[in-house]
This record gives sequence, C-alpha cells and structure tokens, in this order.
Amino acid sequence: MKKVLLVAAALLAGQVAALAQTESSSYSVVSRGGVQNTFVHDYQAIGVNPANLGRSTSFISFTIAEFGGFGSSQAFTRKTLRNATKLASDQTISMEERLQLARAFTSDNVLNAGADMTTLAVSVSLPKIGGFAVSNRQRLLGHVAFNKNFSELLFLGQDAEFLQNVQPDETLFVSEIFDGSEVKMSWVNEWNLAYGRKVMELPLINIYGGVGYKYLQGLGLYEFSAKGGNVKAYNAFSPVLDADYDKYLDDPKFNHNSADGLLSPVGRGHGVDLGLSAEIIKIVKVSASVTDIGSIRWNKNLLEGKDNGFTMSDLGETGADNEGFWGDAGKMAQTIVDSALVFSPVNEMKVKLPTRFRFGAGVKIGQRVEVGVDYVAPLNKAPGNIASDFVGLGIDFSPVPVFRLSSGVSSGAGDKLNVPFGFAIVSPVYEFGLGMRDVTAPFTKNNPGASFAMGFLRFKIGKPQLL
Repeated sequence: MKKVLLVAAALLAGQVAALAQTESSSYSVVSRGGVQNTFVHDYQAIGVNPANLGRSTSFISFTIAEFGGFGSSQAFTRKTLRNATKLASDQTISMEERLQLARAFTSDNVLNAGADMTTLAVSVSLPKIGGFAVSNRQRLLGHVAFNKNFSELLFLGQDAEFLQNVQPDETLFVSEIFDGSEVKMSWVNEWNLAYGRKVMELPLINIYGGVGYKYLQGLGLYEFSAKGGNVKAYNAFSPVLDADYDKYLDDPKFNHNSADGLLSPVGRGHGVDLGLSAEIIKIVKVSASVTDIGSIRWNKNLLEGKDNGFTMSDLGETGADNEGFWGDAGKMAQTIVDSALVFSPVNEMKVKLPTRFRFGAGVKIGQRVEVGVDYVAPLNKAPGNIASDFVGLGIDFSPVPVFRLSSGVSSGAGDKLNVPFGFAIVSPVYEFGLGMRDVTAPFTKNNPGASFAMGFLRFKIGKPQLL
C-alpha cells in the first residue's frame, strides 16, 4: 500500500502535526519536562500512578479540553532544517545539500512526537473510602528511525551508495538493506476509570495503593520496521482517516469498517495500571507504577505487508532530479512500497500497549517549593512506546499562593537535554496555565524542536469530606 513509506516521507516534511514522550496534555507536567510521578494527584494521577488518588487534595476536581503537543528530532540542525524546508517547497537543492540531509537523517531518532487531548476528566475523593477518577483522552504517539541506506535512498535516490554496484535485475530485500529503520505510530481513544486509597498508616509513613482500568478504541495503527533480518509492515486506519481500501473490498478476508459512527474504531482493547506510593512525614513522597499493561485487538481494515524485494529496474528513473521533495523522496518511497511490500488482508492482530515502568521521589520544602525526580523505562517495543529510558528533575515554586512557576531538566525517551518552563494561576477553585517542554529548543543550533501544553478549564471544589 502506497501510504506505508509515504508516511515516513510526510513525517520528514513536517506534515504530521500530531503524533513519544511521557505525557503532553497536562501543562503542569510539561512545565516540569515530563516529571510527574510524585506531583500528580486527583484526576491527573490517571495513567501515571492511580495510588496517588488516595491523597487527593480536593473533594471534586475536573478539567475540560486540556491539550498539548511535542516534537523533536536528533536529525535536525538549523542547516539541515533549512535544506529540508527547501526540498519540501520544491526549491532547487544541490547534491552536497542532499548529502548533508542523508547523513543527518541516519539516526535512531529521526523523529519523536506526540499529542494528547484530555476531553474530560473528573475525580472525587472520599476519606476512608478513597479517590475515584474517570477521563476520556485522545493519545497520538509516534517514532521514526532511518538507517544509512534508507536515508540515502530518500535524499539521493539512485545515487545512494548501496545502489552503485547493484545489477539491474538483482533483488534487494527491505529486511536486509533497511535493517534498523522503523516508523511507528498509534492513535487511541482512551476511556479511563481509576481508584486509589490509603492501605497502611504508620506513625511516620502513609502507604497508598491504586489500580486503573482503561477501555481502548483503536483509531489508527501503523508500523514499518526492519530489525534483525525481519520486516514488520501493517496498518489499520479508521474511516475517519479516509484511507483508500477499494482494491481490498472484494477480498473475503478483508474485514472492512465503513464510517458508521463518529470515530468508527478499527480495534478495541483493555489496559491496566498498577501503582504504589508512600508519603513520609508528610514531606517526602515515593511513587512506583507500571502502566498500560494490556493489548488492543485490531480486526478492521487491517493489512499486513510481506517483503518480496525490489530491483533497480523497478525504480525506473526516480532519482534525485530536483523535482522537489515529492518528485524525489515521495516517488522513490512509493515505488519501493509498490514493488517490495505486498499487502494483503488479515483477520486480526493483537498488539501490546506501550507498557512502562515509572518511579519517582520528591520532597516538599516549606510551603512554596516542591522538588521531584522521575525515571521512566519502556518495558516493550510496542508502537507508541518511548524509544529509551527517561530521567528528569522537576521543581514547582510558588512565590505567592496564587502563582506557580515550574521548571527543571530532563532527558531520554529519544530526546535531548531539555530545560522546561511554565506557569499557572491558582485559586482555591480554578486554575489555568501554560507550559513548554524545552524553552531552548527553538533557538538551539542542533536538534531544534517545539513543545507546548495549555489548559484553561481546570476546577477544584472543596476539600475531601465524609458523606
């Protein structure tokens, strides 16, 4: 199917505005660079550590339409960004500039991006019983990596080094020449229910436990990866994404889903979050959790690709000919997909959720400062999981009770060193704020990026009370 490698080309051109990090919809979390394990409570604990619901600070807390986005690339410098922009806008670009792009995009982290939107989240805290929370969230996550051959093919076409000694009729297999390349993304509509409460009370320490359940509606799944001599290529898209499945409609194995609802999911699944946390002398907090244990069963509009290989004659004349980005990279990618990867319908595929281990420790210094450290590790390589371990230090500072500043430092998850910043206006019943994951990203010479999160409708009602 033509979309498979064209998705990679589109990502390079920056056409996908929302595709992995720890969390991106909460401005307070983004303001600390993703550090959150000991900071979050009320509904914010959903998907992070449900045990923290046992120490909620409000009787009722809710938010509407919090959203954020994130994108970074270790492939870009200011120079390569200019060259990529020229290529994407059909401007003439020299062979030397193409070589620079090919070298830059040979990376395990060409792109890491994400977008979250919490449409609604509500929590209620009842002493002696515990805290309950529900939410709905849209989660889009993705990761792109290219090996040397893939990158050169995209930017140099038939001038790619690995093609120079290939005979016209020699068959090249994607599993061999593109080993180490991958493009993964997922879009899931997530319904959450979580519960946490105090499970042990000692003179100097309180221990909390929690569990979360999520019902998942899969709206988009995509993977192209070549690893260790094997190729994975499959996709399933909801009708809302307007994918072209006409050529498969007559195949009895193709379980087609036409638009019969607002989102029309093509996969469904279940997930579980488990957590423990401790509060020591009401100052020190420790938190550990495992999130997204489970899977999604994709069984609608599902296609799987097999690596049949391609030859030089299949590529024709689609080389680096200054026709612009789509005339070169897009055409080359499309030709390889049409000739090398043969797609056919499959009945179903079970895909694991991006399971992660989370650990945090924090301390509250007086009434104005709270400091926390986080560590997050991916427990599988499921689509949408972070590319590598994440570590971070976060700080909240309230110079006056109604104003909070947040910052810190974080790295990992396929990203560079980040210096986040954000602020919030806080009252007893209402809060709004803005956050950036890295204030230096737009100005750095290497690895520029962007991130943001905002929320204007976060409310709190009363203190936890007995009913």
